[in-house]
Amino acid sequence: MNDRRIEEILDFIRMLYPSETPIPLHAPRFLGNEKKYLIECIDSTYVSYVGRFVTEFEEHIKKATKANHAVAIVNGTAALQMMIMAVGIKPGEEIITQALTFAASAAGIKHAGAEPAFIDVDRDTMGMSPSSLKSFLSCNVERLVDGLYDKGNGRRIAAVMPMHTFGHPARIAEISAICEEEGLMLLEDAAESLGSTVGDRHTGLFGKAAILSFNGNKPVTTGGGGMVITNDETLAARVRHISTTAKRKHPWEFYHDEVGYNLRLPNVNAALG
Repeated sequence: MNDRRIEEILDFIRMLYPSETPIPLHAPRFLGNEKKYLIECIDSTYVSYVGRFVTEFEEHIKKATKANHAVAIVNGTAALQMMIMAVGIKPGEEIITQALTFAASAAGIKHAGAEPAFIDVDRDTMGMSPSSLKSFLSCNVERLVDGLYDKGNGRRIAAVMPMHTFGHPARIAEISAICEEEGLMLLEDAAESLGSTVGDRHTGLFGKAAILSFNGNKPVTTGGGGMVITNDETLAARVRHISTTAKRKHPWEFYHDEVGYNLRLPNVNAALG
């Protein structure tokens, strides 16, 4: 990003916050149809996870990111859990993530039954360092027939999950290349990076799946909310199923084919989004 573009962004921020010095790191602004849509949602009586605003919000995110599929979840932490479970990572397996991140990155991994392993970030991007990833894989990993194992604890390493700090993309293309070379699944914690791209590709679309967050400190807020985005139709269907109490579709019968989770985004939150 050049200096002129940075100054344009700063001018826009100063316009939004004319009387605030310093400019706050995050402060929600509701300048559109939020109140109108909230009233529509309340009047419809569909304020839970069934309703048109959930579907429309998912469609907006698909259009914004160019992801083939988007599944709205109650918050970013739960979205991480659903994504990790849906891709088939088993309890006790290890996910390499970064040390500089919000607690939710590790919490989502733990909620899914997996274990985080922390590596360093690059100073300029504040995202996962490809050189740190290479170093970790070189020094701490044993390569066996069925995959990579952490020498320190014996856990099988199932995936790598960088986080795009403050919306600044990590060196995701380099990380993706390392994962491909090592046969590791790439997941992305894109909680903070809605609207960020690398070339013509949105963050979150370099790996098998990613999550977004719509907490009050994010570029778009639903009060609380998250999303799993992916180009994998089967994976998206799996996320949707297990996060919607694992209920099979039926006009009246309640049949749940496994222990599911009640973690879909409520319609009233989607209206705000």
